[in-house]
Amino acid sequence: MTRLSFVKKWLLVSPQAGKSAIVVGVLAVALPTILRASLDGSVFGTGLLLYFPFVTLAAMLFEWKAATIIMLVSALMADWLFSLPHHRLFEEPSDLFEVVMFLGASTLIIALVHAIRTTFRELVGPASKGGVFFSLEGDQVWASWPEAGFHLRLGSQHEVGSMMKDFLAQCALAERLERAANFEAPQRAVINNPQK
Repeated sequence: MTRLSFVKKWLLVSPQAGKSAIVVGVLAVALPTILRASLDGSVFGTGLLLYFPFVTLAAMLFEWKAATIIMLVSALMADWLFSLPHHRLFEEPSDLFEVVMFLGASTLIIALVHAIRTTFRELVGPASKGGVFFSLEGDQVWASWPEAGFHLRLGSQHEVGSMMKDFLAQCALAERLERAANFEAPQRAVINNPQK
């Protein structure tokens, strides 16, 4: 699970915006285009294949609308540059089929990332600083602490209240047992010491 922590961070971080978003968006189209152009002449029929990872990254880095724009621009660029004959859009039925399949698969990727991000945001929120904090929203109890970086939904107020009472009772019992053990240990040492 720790290997996927960077994915969770990307899903929690606010999507790219401003000038940096434009730069990242241009790179998300330019990099696969340059990679595919470097293979032109030796690879045929895979004009859109290299764009899939970049559409996935765009879905993780941007909101779904920006990721959709990157997907559409990628499809147009790939068909314009790498489908034969070059510099013509949707010249052959196979071009149209390839673009439609790319758009369908990319739409599923973007929708899945959006659904995961939306669900994750419903479960977690921004963290509070300075220790563990419990809050109540509706009937749901939330906990946050600085190391986590988000709020964690614990359950309903009734469930969490019962668990907390049980936890506090266990802590009180542990303290009593520890005090009793500390009280008895010196007495045994005195009794077992033959010099006294």
